[in-house]
Amino acid sequence: MSNPVTLASGPISAVVEPAFGGRITAFRHGETDIFAPIPADGSRDLAAPASCGCFPLVPWSNRIRDARLHVERETVELAPTELPAGHAIHGHGLRRIWEAEQDGTTLRMHYAHEAGAGGWPWPYRAAQVIELDQEGMTVSLSVLNTGEGAMPVGLGFHPYFPQTPGTRLTLPVATSWPPTEAEKFPVDGGQPVPRDLDRREEGPVPMGLDQGFGGWEKSARIAWPEHGLALTMTGEGPLDHVIVYTPTHNRYFCVEPVTHAIDAANLAEIHGVSETGHAILAAGAEFSVSLRFTVAVL
Repeated sequence: MSNPVTLASGPISAVVEPAFGGRITAFRHGETDIFAPIPADGSRDLAAPASCGCFPLVPWSNRIRDARLHVERETVELAPTELPAGHAIHGHGLRRIWEAEQDGTTLRMHYAHEAGAGGWPWPYRAAQVIELDQEGMTVSLSVLNTGEGAMPVGLGFHPYFPQTPGTRLTLPVATSWPPTEAEKFPVDGGQPVPRDLDRREEGPVPMGLDQGFGGWEKSARIAWPEHGLALTMTGEGPLDHVIVYTPTHNRYFCVEPVTHAIDAANLAEIHGVSETGHAILAAGAEFSVSLRFTVAVL
């Protein structure tokens, strides 16, 4: 199954495109978009994914500096995918065609990664399950290490949300992982959250960010008063970090629940930074997370 798949339950509907990186290209309550939709003329080029919907982050999240992964005293040269910067970004899943099978309001997808593809020397199997009900959607993501040795692993979700003048955000986190002014990477561990970025209490979306936060309490709420809707995201599993991307063009913003900090392996292995979420998956073991999107009428 490679064509777009439509799932629907009551007022909730979603469109998933297995051939477009296993991406959810639409998520709606009635006629209102909860995810920023792909434009009618939007590109579905797997090499240059569009800024829309929600795609899976597997087997790592965000950027690996200079596409060089330092792990267990080895340096792995990955294929750079953020050009011209030369970093490796967002893993493999969004650039893969996923095999899919639909069962009513549930869609199951998977792909197998061969050792060495894209410079990643470890084989694995990724799986994604998308389930709809009348109150929202649950997305589960997992990686099975199919090799004979241990491999680094990270997972996450990259949803794009419509930005409106009245959009409100609640996002309880414990630490801020700001990048340096010159680069998009943190250089040390988590810091106290600045007052202007603290969203334990509801407030406007802070603009101009592209950074991570740690100690996420696995719940976030976004409200669109203009549309009379609110969304609650609830994480399960080791989704202890969240990346916030809020470009100043005001068309969309991203709140991305993930298992690790930006460049986590290099921070941990080279600089000895703690609490990065850097994880090693044993041969034959599985690593999994899930994210619940619950929609409420205001």
